[in-house]
Amino acid sequence: MKKVFILFTLIVLLSVTTTMLFANGQKESGSEKSSVTFWLADYEGIDHDYVKEIEAAFEAENPQYDLELLVVDWNALNDKLTTSLAAGTPPDASIIGTRWILEYMDLDAIVPPKDYVSKATFDNIAPGAMEAVIDGTLWGIPFAAGSRFLAYNASLTDKVPATMEELEQDAITATKGGNYGLIMPGAKHSELSDFAYYFYSAGGDFFDANGKSSVNSPAGVKALEFMVKLANEDKVVQDGFMSQNRKQSQPIFMGGKAAYVMIGAWADTEYNKMNADWEIKYAQIPPFAGSKPAPLIITDSIALFKDGDNLEGIGKFIDFLYQDKWKAPLDKQMGFPPVTITAAQRPEFQTPMYAAMAEANLEAKGWPLVTNWPEISSIVWDANQKAFLGQLSSKEALDEAAAAIDELMGN
Repeated sequence: MKKVFILFTLIVLLSVTTTMLFANGQKESGSEKSSVTFWLADYEGIDHDYVKEIEAAFEAENPQYDLELLVVDWNALNDKLTTSLAAGTPPDASIIGTRWILEYMDLDAIVPPKDYVSKATFDNIAPGAMEAVIDGTLWGIPFAAGSRFLAYNASLTDKVPATMEELEQDAITATKGGNYGLIMPGAKHSELSDFAYYFYSAGGDFFDANGKSSVNSPAGVKALEFMVKLANEDKVVQDGFMSQNRKQSQPIFMGGKAAYVMIGAWADTEYNKMNADWEIKYAQIPPFAGSKPAPLIITDSIALFKDGDNLEGIGKFIDFLYQDKWKAPLDKQMGFPPVTITAAQRPEFQTPMYAAMAEANLEAKGWPLVTNWPEISSIVWDANQKAFLGQLSSKEALDEAAAAIDELMGN
């Protein structure tokens, strides 16, 4: 019996030793996978199955990594990143609005991507897309950049407005027959884009030369009063606009029920999904009479987070993603013109929509690169909604917003 016990003990010890040696061998040989995490914003038009295809292809080519390519709702992205940073558990990298860069720099949360992403990848990115350069250092990899433009339903209208005033009249005419003249989201969401369309078209700027808020400038008041008139007096916008954000309102246009919408690069993708029996055409967002065109341009970047677990691995993934084989189809789904030089030459990007964007780029204007932009956007959204609801006049609402912004910025 004693011999049996000794033999059993030896077998157990041998088994444990073998297991430990095998485990150590895995680590020493590099066969144990390390995690890589990337948060991708859920752009309109993006194919989630294609995202999974990218994830699987990267892991097949780089079996040492276990990639988590997570698609995150745009409206939740900044809050989700802020929470993860506070907990010390950020992703290795994430899509961000370029205007968030200063906020993350203030938190000492990001690192320069050129420390981890190859020179070959950066050499293929158009220099003009490098917006996130601060004091000579690039803090965000250009991911998407595109100016906004006007799309119209050629089955409902053949008018291409040259001014905002003409757009109003053309939208009124187009409402005859039970259709909507113009799509305008009124529910607060992560982008302040609709106010900016009218604000910039009136010659407005979010801050004056002294850094004080100027949302309540004559341009700001003119823009908001015009929006309120479109919605409440002209009644050219879609029913229930106050409860609809961009993603909820724009499908009404894609369904052929509205004449005009100010929209972005995803327009072609969403239109093609509908198998529509009407023709979509593109033009420029018009200025108010007497003002110069100034369409909004949106840029998004990739930020690498200092407390990420695998910055070397995420650098390899970004090099992989930015190959034309993977990035160009993703750009096409989102509708954005490529930021890479080689992809921009591909035939799928030579279309009327991309031509309209290229024209808009010539006079486009971006968001101000300031800290606290998400909070500022929320304040102006509140002012818009108070004016829509008639709680305050446009001037009163924007005066209140400007005071709140100046207090937030310490002015």
